[in-house]
Amino acid sequence: MTIEPKQPKTESQVRIEERTRLAAILESREAETRPKVAKALAIDTNLSAERIKEILATLPEEKEPRTNAAAFFAMMEKEGHTGVGSALGSAPANDPKAQRIEEIRQAATAHNLAAGYISPQQAAARGLKVRGI
Repeated sequence: MTIEPKQPKTESQVRIEERTRLAAILESREAETRPKVAKALAIDTNLSAERIKEILATLPEEKEPRTNAAAFFAMMEKEGHTGVGSALGSAPANDPKAQRIEEIRQAATAHNLAAGYISPQQAAARGLKVRGI
C-alpha cells in the first residue's frame, strides 16, 4: 500500500472554497434576520458554514436600527407641538432682511426663467408673476 502525499490546494481552489462558504452563510435563512452577525462570523472566523448557521439560529433577530433623523421625528411626534418656531418663519412682515431675501429669490427666479433654466410653470409655482399662464 502506497501513501501518496497530499497535494497542496491551488490558489483558485482556495478562493472557490471560501466563496462557497461565504455564500452558504450569507444567503442562509438564519443570516437574513441577523446580517451583521452573519457577516462578522463569516469574515472574522474559520468556522464552517454549518456551525455558523447553528450559532445564528440561537441568536435573537436583529432589529432595523433607526437613523438619527427617524429617531428625532419619532420623538417629536410623541412629544407633540413644542411651540418652537423658525427664526425665518416668525419674521415680521416689515423685516428688511426678510424682504431683501425675497427680492433676491424673485430676481433669481426671473433670471432663471429668462435664461430658459426653468419653465414658466415652474416660475409661477415659485411665486413669480408670469404673463400667459
